[in-house]
Amino acid sequence: MSDKKYHHSNLKKALIETGIELINSSGAQNLSLRKIAAQCGVSQTAPYSYFKSKEELLTAMQNYVTEQFMSALQNTVDSFPKQNDPHVLIALGKAYVMFFIKNPQYYTFLFSKEGMTVDLALDADGTKNFPPYELLKKTVFDVFESSGLSDEKLQDNIILLWSTVHGLSAIAGMKNVYYDKNWESKIEDIIWNKNN
Repeated sequence: MSDKKYHHSNLKKALIETGIELINSSGAQNLSLRKIAAQCGVSQTAPYSYFKSKEELLTAMQNYVTEQFMSALQNTVDSFPKQNDPHVLIALGKAYVMFFIKNPQYYTFLFSKEGMTVDLALDADGTKNFPPYELLKKTVFDVFESSGLSDEKLQDNIILLWSTVHGLSAIAGMKNVYYDKNWESKIEDIIWNKNN
């Protein structure tokens, strides 16, 4: 096999994306660098230029998906001049759901990964928590900062918002669920009605 199918700079991404597809179809226990190489049409040694082991590849895959997800969410938050604008929560929720509608393979991979954890505690160590959840938590704090809500109510709101968008992402990605509307045009209405 030849490594010429992919430009050098694109091979790492192709290996990661192929690995995600293989995990979603066959499970992590059946993943190997050799299978990924064969699927990409490259030599069996090609993946070792980027990853020393399957575990290193799995970590790179999780980081790759999380970074893309965080970029989509952070860009949404940054598009609001005022971080305490309540509409930022609706836009953030929409960005969350739309990311997984456009990339359903990432949802299954990311949330079935053993190393991914979400700590719902308000005082959780943000450096060790799932970054998208931490961004949601910070955004809720920014929006409700002067509302006088107790910590318990703030935590309840964060969990409610996260469970809403996370659940909608799961439903929208299910192959056996049919919806007669366009998700992208309706998702803000659904989120707004849930939280209004």
